[in-house]
Amino acid sequence: MTSPQPPRPQPRAAAGGGVNEETLHLPASTPGAAAPPAAATQRTAPSPYPVRPPFRAPAPPPPGPQAPPGPMRTTGAHPRPAPAPLAAPLRWEGVGFRPDIQGLRAVAVALVLLSHVGFSFAAGGYVGVDVFFVVSGFLITSLLVKEVFDTGRISLAGFYARRARRILPAASAVTIATALGAWLWFPVTRLEAVMQDAFTVIVYAVNYRFVATETEYLNADQMPSPFQQYWSLAVEEQFYVVWPLLLIGLLALAKRSPRKLLSAAIASCAGIFALSLVLSVLTTEVSQPTAYYAAHTRIWELAAGALLALMLPTLKRIPAAAAWILGLGGLAAIVAAGVLYDASTPFPGYTALLPVLGTAAVIAAGSGAKNPASALLATGPFQYVGKISYSLYLWHWPILILIPLAVDAEPTVGLHTVLLLATVAVAQLSYLYIEEPVRRARPLRTSNMWGLVTGVACSLLGIAMVLTLTLGFGKVPPQEEPVDLEAVEEVEDVSEIELRLQEGLAVTTVPADLEPSLTSVASDEPEIYGDGCHLDAWTESLLDGCAFGAPDSGTTVMLFGDSHAAQWFPALEPIAVEQGWRLVTRTKSACTPASTTVSNETVGGEYTSCSDWRENVLAEIEEVRPAMVILSGEDAPPIVEWEDDGPEAWAQAWTDTLARVTAAAANTVVLTDTPRSPTGDPIPECVALHQDSVAECVMQRSEAIDDSGNREAAMAAQQEAGATVVETVGWFCYAGACPVVTGNLLVYRDSHHMSTPYARSLTQLLRDELPAL
Repeated sequence: MTSPQPPRPQPRAAAGGGVNEETLHLPASTPGAAAPPAAATQRTAPSPYPVRPPFRAPAPPPPGPQAPPGPMRTTGAHPRPAPAPLAAPLRWEGVGFRPDIQGLRAVAVALVLLSHVGFSFAAGGYVGVDVFFVVSGFLITSLLVKEVFDTGRISLAGFYARRARRILPAASAVTIATALGAWLWFPVTRLEAVMQDAFTVIVYAVNYRFVATETEYLNADQMPSPFQQYWSLAVEEQFYVVWPLLLIGLLALAKRSPRKLLSAAIASCAGIFALSLVLSVLTTEVSQPTAYYAAHTRIWELAAGALLALMLPTLKRIPAAAAWILGLGGLAAIVAAGVLYDASTPFPGYTALLPVLGTAAVIAAGSGAKNPASALLATGPFQYVGKISYSLYLWHWPILILIPLAVDAEPTVGLHTVLLLATVAVAQLSYLYIEEPVRRARPLRTSNMWGLVTGVACSLLGIAMVLTLTLGFGKVPPQEEPVDLEAVEEVEDVSEIELRLQEGLAVTTVPADLEPSLTSVASDEPEIYGDGCHLDAWTESLLDGCAFGAPDSGTTVMLFGDSHAAQWFPALEPIAVEQGWRLVTRTKSACTPASTTVSNETVGGEYTSCSDWRENVLAEIEEVRPAMVILSGEDAPPIVEWEDDGPEAWAQAWTDTLARVTAAAANTVVLTDTPRSPTGDPIPECVALHQDSVAECVMQRSEAIDDSGNREAAMAAQQEAGATVVETVGWFCYAGACPVVTGNLLVYRDSHHMSTPYARSLTQLLRDELPAL
């Protein structure tokens, strides 16, 4: 869908143009008036503020007849009073409408959209958000500084009223539509979490919710939230809350002198930039999701734009040659980051400097002389996309996530491309009928109160929709009892498990008494997760009190490995109780017991705490000398240095670990890895989406079991080391297929961990395979 009026070439704003709402975070229509003649007095662009007389300091009282006006200065033979220091502030020219900034928005949103559609050449398109951050910091600060020079103050009510009417109507419309779409089409396994996402969107805290959820290892394979794109808006809203208050405080310290405010603001901005950048780099090394979503690790990008705004008079004097270099180099840096970066790039950290400094260079170039980059960004296609970029950014993500669910189609690049074209039409309608009417409504523009009321009303409408869908038409029971593991029927022998699996392959409809239920499976975890005995990615110390079964027994059995070892705890604990063992758990998320160095996306790189923890466990085994050590782990963890001889290196890693374990423990047992979803999608979500065709979720054994050669190489090394190897695949797959429901049990709680009731059902099979102590 195209605009009702074709885009026209954009005139460059006069250098002294004032800040207007065309230049703010939300794109607006392009002014069509011709530029004034050069000889005429330059006119500023329409200001969003009420017309007020310029701020002037009180004039000094006239000198009395006996009082000399001050020291005299002579010019030739004619003495005259020396001029008094300027009391009034310098005039702040502002930025006016900036076609190059409108074009930067187009570049930013295009990078984000191409990345989300799935085009491999734009894998680093997430840097578009960094471009938005710099632009927002520049424009918001320009607006606030101009207000200080024009009026001598900053009106918080006016600022927040303008932000509310510019941002919240479109954002709230998308929030309401997305919440309704999620209620209609999202799997019930994720619906409660999605509604919680919606609520945190409305209160501008969704970025920190994503910090909490995405740093949790068990959430790594969950379907993305349809509200994911709001995290950047939350960061900007948090900036909008803090930045005007800081400037007001600095203005008070500067005794209401705009010129002194500039100096103080530049110093403060530089400090914020440096501190936040350091935090970003350090946090990226420890927890990449935290660094990506948190405001304190992103605020330096907005501060970079703010610094440009505070230095605007200097930027306007940039020579033509420098403007050419900065413009073309900056644009190239932005595009290079979008093309060269990908999911493996440690980001934001120091790598975010490339798109941030690139954006700063383009803005600086456009503030000075004419240059090719600014001219390119001012062309019609860039101006059109930049105009609707805010609505494009808001609408594209829920459309890409929800529509494939609605039509039960595979989310391919082809489908996403079609949906992207549809998103342009939706964004155009959103711009014309939501953004523009509210932005241009005269009562809202002339009254701060009505602007604030508009923002409050939008937020209340969003909250009302979430509460209605959650409480009035909720699909998730308000409270469910946890699965009673003691009531789970155990499998007696191999023939019975084969029969159950065979019957599971014939299941077509989800049982009414499914355990765990689809609405509670997200919280289905072994007991050791809740009491802290299963360690997260950052903990490496060995915790006391993680002894189960018969804690005072002299027979110690240790469970050692990653979460694929921890999933066996529900089956192992009743055996420990029955046999009178002291069962000690030593498990850590994504940390293989094999002696090799792995990487971890949660920590953003090399998983050093895994290596340190593994060494601590091995030292403890050598000290305790347990009666038995049971090990398990995934077949193909992300090895840091992976060579062509991968299976051989993997076998050697197991050999190194087992050499120490078998020397210290009386018995060593290795449980082979369990099947995993070939697509990486959570199996409960598949079941929730196919409740009347469960067979759609059945996995083929050849695809669900590692076929890289690691499994066979590791088993050979384990047997050679003298360990008892228990092949578990026959407990999950039959006749080349792996069912996802057997009887009334859901086999998996996510894409690669079995559910706790299914693990408990395997207790007798595990008991039969363990050596007698």
